[in-house]
Parts: sequence; structure tokens; C-alpha cells
Amino acid sequence: MDKILKRKYIWGILILAIICITIGTSYAYFTAVANSEEQVVQSGVLELTYLTGKDITLEGIFPSEEVDAGVHQFAIENTGTLDATYYMYLDNIVLQKGEQATQSDNLKWKLYSADESYIEQEEIATGDLSDGNNTIELDTDITIRPQEKQYYILKIWLQETGQPQNEDQGLTFSGQIIATTEKKTVNKNLVNLMKTEAVLDNIASTYVTSPTGIDFSKISSDTNGKGLYILHGTENNPNPIMYYRGAVENNNVKFANYCWKIVRTTETGGIKLIYNGEPSASGQCTATGSSTLIRSNVAFNTTYDDNAYVGYMYGEADSSTYEDTHKNMSDSVIKKVIDEWYSQNMTVYTDQLEDTVWCNDRSVVQDSSYSGTGAGKEATGYEPRNRLSVNKTPSLECVNENDRFTVSEENGNGALMYPVALLTADEIAYAGAVYDQENRSYYLYNNYSWWSLSPNCFFSSGAYAFHVDSASNLSSNYLYSTFGVRPAISLKKGIKVQSVGDGTAENPYVIVE
Repeated sequence: MDKILKRKYIWGILILAIICITIGTSYAYFTAVANSEEQVVQSGVLELTYLTGKDITLEGIFPSEEVDAGVHQFAIENTGTLDATYYMYLDNIVLQKGEQATQSDNLKWKLYSADESYIEQEEIATGDLSDGNNTIELDTDITIRPQEKQYYILKIWLQETGQPQNEDQGLTFSGQIIATTEKKTVNKNLVNLMKTEAVLDNIASTYVTSPTGIDFSKISSDTNGKGLYILHGTENNPNPIMYYRGAVENNNVKFANYCWKIVRTTETGGIKLIYNGEPSASGQCTATGSSTLIRSNVAFNTTYDDNAYVGYMYGEADSSTYEDTHKNMSDSVIKKVIDEWYSQNMTVYTDQLEDTVWCNDRSVVQDSSYSGTGAGKEATGYEPRNRLSVNKTPSLECVNENDRFTVSEENGNGALMYPVALLTADEIAYAGAVYDQENRSYYLYNNYSWWSLSPNCFFSSGAYAFHVDSASNLSSNYLYSTFGVRPAISLKKGIKVQSVGDGTAENPYVIVE
């Protein structure tokens, strides 16, 4: 009988309260208007009763702390005869500035459980309006027994930052608290999901025992980095750089019908991904070996007897000057392979990708063994060699504009046809690799050898570039060597993922296309 009754449930979205908040133009303050009535919805033998208590009233509120937040109190009651599961959302959000949709990192919210006297109990969830008008998931999978009443407190306030908050002036906000027995698909900002678990990389933390942070002369491990880290020196930037390191399991993404691994965020708030094969029939991303590559045996350049050929694009061989040697005139072999793959599989997704910098760092470092200037057949050491083979100090800086490969000339050399290339050896080092040290326990390990974008040197009769070998050593070899190709792309800032994924290989994030 119960099963028959359950089929008769009418699941609806139940509006608790309408919250209207306006931020003034002289400085940030709120006024509130709300008109909430008790709402009861019956669904078969299951009745969920929504009782509205105190509405949010934030009149004349300046930037403050949570203690001064506007408070909305409400209760949910099961007056039926069966256990129920329900979900709560802040929905139908309209956050605007000058009648244009916007977002605010400083507009905060926090949900608490309460007792029957609306005395605050445990914190359930917290967040902000950095996702703008996207639905916010307050709490999910809440079980309520027959005749039980559950009490909540929702707080909303404008966080004091200690600096002028001009961006928070002239905002208007409205939203609705919604409870439903049917789970909603909520699209979430991927960067916002990531940053909740990020820690600085120059301090001790859960998987970093050194008080000075990660030691990049050693491979990633449970004591030297496993998780998501903020690159020190960028923490106060508008878009702090975050990177995954070590044996992480929650950086898997499905996009454009392929599986990818999240590597890091970019200086402009994008998300850099590396190719990781095709999903299984069940939608999982568990590929290893050659299936993580678009091609398994490709030379970086089949010609290697000149400094020119360390370039992703290159200039004139046998030239007497650095400039002529490293002009971006001709495509390398590996660039042709990547461009062909992109043209056949990815062009319809270009609008979702950012034109980030791909650094083919050909800046020269001279020493006793490598005194050349990078021209012709002079013995030359390139900066990635100095950073990663010698000093083991990775960097994301790209000094020469000529080496900053982009589609547009606005932020680089404008030499690319498509916004795709390879990871640098430095990015691989941040992920957990070290030159000439085996590491089979980090997320880029795939039991196969594959190329990076970074040159190493020209010595004797040949040019070298960095690659990852089958044991996941960061290594170097002649350009004519044939290794795998793993393209990398960068998602635009603000990209959304469906709430159904958690980033694991079994349940990857799914990019909203």
C-alpha cells in the first residue's frame, strides 16, 4: 500500500520567503521588503508544512561581520505518516548592478540548524554570491520523520573587507528559499568549488610537514604535497593561482566528450586541463597508458641539429642570431599533430576556452657548459633546464613575449591558430614530478612517456626537450625521440559544472556546455 501511495506524491517547489535587498549608492547598505505567509503543501499522505518566522530586515546595514547579519528563521514540518527526504535551495536569485547581472564575493550567507526557540545550533553550510544568479544549494538529502518539525536560521550579510568596497555599491538582490522533495540539478562555478579546499604551498598543512611548505626538489608525497595548493605570492591577486599536486583523486572533468585532469587555475581565472582519454560507456574517467594520449609515438621535431628546433614554432636553422633562430615561422611536428586533432574534434567548443599563455620558454642561461646564445649550433642551456634540472625551482613566469604562445596578440605572440598546446615542465613539477626522480604516485602518472612544451638545451649535435617518462620521471631527450601527446586546454573564467559530479574518476565533474 505504501508503494502505491508514494507513486501519488506530487513533488513541488515550495517558496518560503521572498527576500529583497537593495544596496544604496552613497555607501553599501541594505533595506529589506518581505511578505511571507505560512505555506502548506500536501502531497498524497505526505504533508510538508513550511512555517515562516522572522523575515530578513537589513535596513541601513553597512559592511559588517556575521554578528550583524540579517536573519531569516523558518521551520519545516512533516505532518504526514511517512518519512520524507527533502532539499533546500536559495533560488530565483536576481543579483544585479545597473540592471545587469553580476556577482559578489562579499555578499555572504550561512545556514544553521536551530531549536524550537530559534536558538542557533550547528552550522550546516556557508557561501557567498560569487556565482551570481545561479541557484545555491543550502542543504540536501535531509530526512524528516512523521510529525517532526525542523528549525533553521539563514543569515545574509555584506562582509567587511577592510578596504573600499565600491564594487558593492548600487547592487540589488532578491531570492527565494525553496524546499522540495525532488533534487534539483545545480550548476556550480568550478573555481569556487575548488578553492574551498586550497591551502598555501609555503606553509605546513595536512600533507606538508615542512614549516616552509613544499620542497620542489622532492617528489610529491603524503608529507610533501597531496591536494590543492595556492601558489604563494599570488594569494592576494584577483585570481590566485591554485594547482593540484600529488596523488589527488578529485580533479577529473568531462568536457567535449573527453576526460581531462585539472592541473591548475590561470592568472585570469581560467582552469587549465590536460587530456586523459575518453570516458567509458558508464561515463567514468579511469584511463591509463596510451589511451590517455591522442598519439603515442610522435617526435617533438624530426629535425634536431639546431637550436631552432626546440621551438613549438621555429625560425631559420644555421642562423647567426638568436632572433632569426627563434622566429615563430614554422610549426613543429608536435604542433601540427595537436592542431590537426583540435580541428577535427574541438572547434565547436572554442567559445568555452580562454586564450591563455602557453610558455615555450626559450630564454637562455649561460654557464661553463652552455655558453651559447641560442643561435645556430651553439651549445645553449635554456631557462627550464636551469630551473628544473639544476635548481629544481619551478616557475610559471614567461619572460619573452616571443615564447608566450597565444591566439591573440593582446596577451602573447598571437602565433597560434587554436587555444591548445602542451603543459610546461614547470607545471608538471608543481604537480609532483622532479627531474630524474621516479614518481608513480601523482595524478599525471599514466604509465607512458609524453612530451612537455619546455626546451632543455642544445648540446653537441642535438637539441633536447623535457618529457615525462613511463616511470613519471621528469626527463629530457632528443627532439626526434617519439613519445606520447597529451594536449592541454584552458576553460574560461566562470565555467560551470553540474552538481552531480564530485571530481572522482568514477563520478567526474561535468562541464555545462
